[in-house]
Amino acid sequence: MTALHRDTQSPVHMQWMAETANLEHLRIDELILPGSHNSGSDKQSPNLGIPMEYAQDEAPLEQLRNGIRVLDLRVLLDDDHPEGDPNRFQLFHLTSSGRTVAVDIIEAVRAFFAELESSGAPAREIVILDFHQFKYFNDQAHAQLQAQLFNELGARVIPDYLHSWTLGQLWEYEPGRNVVVSYNSDRGDEPGWDGVTQRWSGSEIFNTNTLKKFIDKVAEEYKEPFYLRAVQCAKYSLPLHAPTDLSHKLDEWFESVDENSYIQNFYIINTDWTLRSHLIANCRHANEIRGARKLSHPHEHLQPTRR
Repeated sequence: MTALHRDTQSPVHMQWMAETANLEHLRIDELILPGSHNSGSDKQSPNLGIPMEYAQDEAPLEQLRNGIRVLDLRVLLDDDHPEGDPNRFQLFHLTSSGRTVAVDIIEAVRAFFAELESSGAPAREIVILDFHQFKYFNDQAHAQLQAQLFNELGARVIPDYLHSWTLGQLWEYEPGRNVVVSYNSDRGDEPGWDGVTQRWSGSEIFNTNTLKKFIDKVAEEYKEPFYLRAVQCAKYSLPLHAPTDLSHKLDEWFESVDENSYIQNFYIINTDWTLRSHLIANCRHANEIRGARKLSHPHEHLQPTRR
């Protein structure tokens, strides 16, 4: 596989989870995590060339290095490439971006954690790979992709049977397990988690007020313990149906001030152009507050603060 370039200077959010107080009291499904919508459709992608295809500025590796912790992945099977060829499983939005699961996800994740652990200490970041959508797949393709994921990520994978553990328990008893593979299809006997529940307003949302009303509705919803849930904070701009830059609105909506802040109603927050906003910094602060609340009320199921 092609070697991935890594900068020598670490971004400010490179290991924000390790640096956030009280995070050890939360389970993975209780975290407030910044995600990127259509993570494999970025402006550096080799195949994309029309505005409606682009959703992120940076490649998945740089998204991780800059603090994004949930990658929203849509995978296309290109049966012209045999099993074992990196181009067999490609990332897509409307069409293939030219990015592959083998190089731009598996190798990128391994490179990210190798960089974190270069000092010798186990990494404390958690990354969720949300395999959300599949195109041209059959049962054999699912089996091949899952085998590739779990074989190559190996001991990095957090198996589903550990979903009730807090981060503190994972860090103490299973150091080096950092990756949740969330797979929105039958997993067979593999150790992946159930697919992330995606709360999505629909593909024809062009009005910011309409989007906010939908997000308000999601804020009121009950989330089942131990399951992953994401809100897709995304809309499109006419006439090209290109993803809208909502950075200023995200900073307004999800500003973290105290335990009553709006962001406390959410878990995974996916958006387009994620690195343009202060979402990651707000998630860091919000998790510190949520972790402190969990420490004070260890048996409380964390649910929306506004009704």
